[in-house]
Amino acid sequence: MNEAKYRSCVGALIFNQNNQVLICKRSSKKKTAVGKWQFPQGGVEVEKNEDYYVAVQREIKEEVGLEPSIDTLKYVSKLQNPLSYIYEDSPKSRSGGHIGQMIHWYLFYLPKDLIKTVNLNVEEEPEFDECKWFAFEEFINNNEMIVPFKKDMLHTLFLESQPIINHYLESVIDSNPPKQLTQ
Repeated sequence: MNEAKYRSCVGALIFNQNNQVLICKRSSKKKTAVGKWQFPQGGVEVEKNEDYYVAVQREIKEEVGLEPSIDTLKYVSKLQNPLSYIYEDSPKSRSGGHIGQMIHWYLFYLPKDLIKTVNLNVEEEPEFDECKWFAFEEFINNNEMIVPFKKDMLHTLFLESQPIINHYLESVIDSNPPKQLTQ
């Protein structure tokens, strides 16, 4: 695959203890895919030699107002290889003449109740109107919610991320067993 034809991007797959993922509804002020749901993602500042992990931290901060930390948004892993998709419209309408995006995916854990810390108004023109927890498999199979040309990539993301998410959640449960109620 010729990466030069693809925009270099990062994506944040944020999940909770119920194996739900944080999905975000594209702003009504956006030019494309208005009202569709997606994960926080964006371009890497290649001209500045931006590191991919630095880029995903920046995108998370800009789009949902969160910053990785030991107490809140915990970095879990990165998919070994980037995933790509091709735009359904003309590449000439996209900056740089790219035919699609090559996304380096990072996985983060956020406790379910901390969705209240999401801030969609960090940027002057917010990327999203709304965020919510949703079952990943249900999301990728809901054609009304997803951007159609991202469907294959989302299915691959699901298949590649589930073992990582499941392993992480099992280790968290094993290291933090439920406390016994005392009478």
